[in-house]
Amino acid sequence: MTFFLRTLSREFLNYRRKPGLFINPLIFCGLVVFIFVVGIGPEKTELNPVASIFILVASVLSVLMSAESVYAQDFEEGTLELIVVSSNSLLIYSLAKSVAHWLLTFLPLILMVPLMGIGLFLDVDQIRVLCFGILLISPTVTLLASIGAAITICLPRNGVLIAILVLPFYLPPMVFVTGLFEAESLRQDISPYVYWLVGLLLLALGLAPLATSACLRIAAED
Repeated sequence: MTFFLRTLSREFLNYRRKPGLFINPLIFCGLVVFIFVVGIGPEKTELNPVASIFILVASVLSVLMSAESVYAQDFEEGTLELIVVSSNSLLIYSLAKSVAHWLLTFLPLILMVPLMGIGLFLDVDQIRVLCFGILLISPTVTLLASIGAAITICLPRNGVLIAILVLPFYLPPMVFVTGLFEAESLRQDISPYVYWLVGLLLLALGLAPLATSACLRIAAED
């Protein structure tokens, strides 16, 4: 637990020193939504049916594009090699990194979602369900992005490669979140979609840190 908290604290300090890690995903998400509005048109009848899905996709892509920086600095500075040869657990390290990435990247995006929803003419119920859906999917998205970042850690400018590797695994949770939005709009029971999303989260929480730590160990030993 002490190592987990130390890693988490170091990540907070790193984001404080490099505010771009925190700000860039917010700017990217805002720009994607703005381009969407320009392309579709500002009319409520055209924006409202697809606004929730587009905000979801923009948020996921923003976090995915920021994943390349999760382990890059530690790998370049040799910190990762020190962790491998020490008694500290790579599993705990990767989990702490994922938690920090979620807290400092995805959580601010979730807080920004109501503003984007208002700008796209979503009503209060739609914004509430949108925030709930993104909150459910966000830990799974972060954990999967962590695997991609670990696999490509040795490669420069690996953001696009991470997207290529990870995006196919985003399809199941994205499908269930989309179903949740549709069920809510039709006033149907959303609990089956919630159960599936929680199940995918538990699966990712059990397997992703193991896969990530294995990839990090291979990269550090090479």
